[in-house]
Amino acid sequence: MNTAKNLDSEKTGEMSRPAQTMFHRVLRAEARIVRDTLTDIRRRFAAEIDEDALGRLELVLAEVLNNVAEHGPGAADSSEDSGSEAGHRAAPLIHLCIVRLAGMLSCAVTDDGISLPAGCLLPPDAPAISEIDLPEGGFGWFLIHDLTQELYYYREERRNFLAFRVPVSDETAPASPDSQGDQFSKD
Repeated sequence: MNTAKNLDSEKTGEMSRPAQTMFHRVLRAEARIVRDTLTDIRRRFAAEIDEDALGRLELVLAEVLNNVAEHGPGAADSSEDSGSEAGHRAAPLIHLCIVRLAGMLSCAVTDDGISLPAGCLLPPDAPAISEIDLPEGGFGWFLIHDLTQELYYYREERRNFLAFRVPVSDETAPASPDSQGDQFSKD
């Protein structure tokens, strides 16, 4: 039996609507907008995943999205003359998609910012640095590697594509169509 979703059937009442398993947002890479998006993600998935997994997802996405905001064109620390209208560029546009699957949250982030430095995707080694010599930042990609699985990046033309998975407890996973039969038929 075909289990494809038919969005038009919702209007006619022929089938019940399954639980939403996706979050999608298109946003500008600006600190306030990133914060609001993280709040919306927490609100969206709070009832479905445990607090630990939600915290890991939030931390990873905060690092990724804030990196685009801080280092992309139009960023406050950009070398361009951002004070003048002619030199100011809009913050990069980010497309974010999160899909809840059994045992994981699958995430895709694309942006039209600058290319990721090559060293970001190398397997991380924790630096052997004394506490006094620790830099203020630079640990974001170490955290991203540590908290995700299957981290992939590539650049095509002027867009960055980053994909990764955050493991979650199966106890809160939505049932897949294969495991529950035809979820769209009437009882």
